[in-house]
Order: sequence, then structure tokens, then C-alpha cells
Amino acid sequence: MAHLTIKDISTSTNQKLTDKAKAAGVSKNKYLQKLLDTHVIAEEVEGIRTDYEELVKSCLQVIQHNTKVINEFIRMNEEG
Repeated sequence: MAHLTIKDISTSTNQKLTDKAKAAGVSKNKYLQKLLDTHVIAEEVEGIRTDYEELVKSCLQVIQHNTKVINEFIRMNEEG
């Protein structure tokens, strides 16, 4: 694993990170690892979310069309 040193962090920011880590029940180092890991994959996750939304929209359109066709089929058979 690589090591990372961050210099010149304000005392306030450092304290807030310490507090957040404590609230999460992990060390500050583990908290920052998770924070950085999450940040690094955020763009990829957003792309997947966008793809998923488009897929859901497409599926909804197909379902709506199929519902219309089935309702028309039922109507025709009831008249028939």
C-alpha cells in the first residue's frame, strides 16, 4: 500500500475529521481511506446510476406500450 501525507490542514478541519471518524467508530486513518476510496469511484458510480435510470425509463416505456396492446387485445376479445 502507498503512504500519503497531507500537509497544512487547518486545526478545525483536522478536528472535524477526528470527530467524524469517532462517530463512525473507526480510526481517522480508516475514515480517510474510506473517504478517498469513495471519492475516487464517485464518477464511475454516477455513470452507472445514469445508465440505470435510462434503462428504467426504457423498461417503463415498453411496459406502458405492452399494457396498451394487452388492453386492446382484451377489448377486442370481449367484443368478439
